[in-house]
Amino acid sequence: MKRKIWAFILLAVLLAAAAAGCSQDEKASGSKKSDSEQAAETKKENTDKEEKKNIPQAAVYNVEEIVKEKGKYDPEKLGTDEQYKKKLLKELENAPDNLSGEEAYSLVVSLVAADIEKEAEGFEKVDPVITIDSSTPEDEIDIPDQEKVNVAILLDASGSMAAEVSGGQKMKLAKQAIQKYAQDLPEGSNIMLRVYGHKGTGSDADKEMSCKSNEVVYNLGAYDEKKFSESLEQFDPAGWTPLAGAIEAAQKDLADQQGENIKNVVYVVSDGVETCDGDPVSAAKSLNGSDIQAEVNIIGFDVDNEGQVKLKEVAEAGGGQYKSVYSESELNDYLKEEYSRLYWEWLSWGNDRYFDILGQSNDIYFDMLGYGNDIYFKSLGAKNVMSSLRYDLKEMNKFKDEEAEDKYRELINIRHETVDEYFDQEEERKNKIRKDMKEKLEKKVKELKEKNTDKYSSS
Repeated sequence: MKRKIWAFILLAVLLAAAAAGCSQDEKASGSKKSDSEQAAETKKENTDKEEKKNIPQAAVYNVEEIVKEKGKYDPEKLGTDEQYKKKLLKELENAPDNLSGEEAYSLVVSLVAADIEKEAEGFEKVDPVITIDSSTPEDEIDIPDQEKVNVAILLDASGSMAAEVSGGQKMKLAKQAIQKYAQDLPEGSNIMLRVYGHKGTGSDADKEMSCKSNEVVYNLGAYDEKKFSESLEQFDPAGWTPLAGAIEAAQKDLADQQGENIKNVVYVVSDGVETCDGDPVSAAKSLNGSDIQAEVNIIGFDVDNEGQVKLKEVAEAGGGQYKSVYSESELNDYLKEEYSRLYWEWLSWGNDRYFDILGQSNDIYFDMLGYGNDIYFKSLGAKNVMSSLRYDLKEMNKFKDEEAEDKYRELINIRHETVDEYFDQEEERKNKIRKDMKEKLEKKVKELKEKNTDKYSSS
């Protein structure tokens, strides 16, 4: 009986030991990979390494590079098109495993980076400098640079200027008008007075001498009332009318007055046409077409119809205007009309420039605001998509570890902040330039408008 019991116990122990051995063998056998499995795993590891090399490294702090990066998938479309998003997730599934934070960031940037290049180019092209039409009613000032204005007056002193019209002698009235015109010239202007036909008589015997009488009696320079008055008293009406010679001489007088900010204007005051066989039309055309680019304006004083036609032709050839007056009252009325016209033109000029400055300032502001908003919201939208994809990458076990996941999250935040801060700073910089320009131009326009409207309203 005892033997049977011991035999049973021994058999139980042996069976238990055998069972334990089999379990360990099976466990060992189950943990061992086959050669084909091992080869497949090695192949995937090598493939992942190669695919990682093919992921383009994405920019983080370089805005110039960030704006050029455009993802394969539109972030805005991912939120509305389920099939579109499935294609993206499929690409993530096929992406390499064990990604570092930088690798995961670069991968996702290549897939869903916002396309902001066009908006960024538009923003950069916004010029904050306000420019306005600088021409004034008298073309006397160029904003912000002031023009140098040279006025050359050519006065006909031929014998016919001794004739009387309503108000007095033509020569006397012409001198008074020229004197008033000269003293009313804007500050900074230069004036010159050349007289012609003031020697000899109207006889044939004196023609040659008279036609050569052509001289400057007030040299080009700032207006001096005493000296200018004295220059007007040096001559009286005498001989023939060498108009062409006077215009040709004026071209030589102004020969060195050339440049972008130099304006030359010639005024001819005459009561008749050329009588010295010259060609005033050709002379005026030559003067206007030269590097001096002077315009020739003619005031015809008591000129007959035929003479008006010829003098008008001279003015047109010289790029200027012709005006005919017949008496002292008409001459004075003409000057008053000019002042009145200039008052309203200066007033209109100022108002037009104010609206121009305001319009340009608003355009610059809203252009920057529009481009800036588009850039911000596109960048923010892409950042949100990237944040969402972090959970998909984690679920697919694509991150190498938690540190890689944290780095990925840090990089996508930095990317958005980099773009946002850069364009915020640029917008602030350009807006400062815009505001400064607006303030300076408005001040300049106000000063010029008030100065000249006061001047012409009181004249």
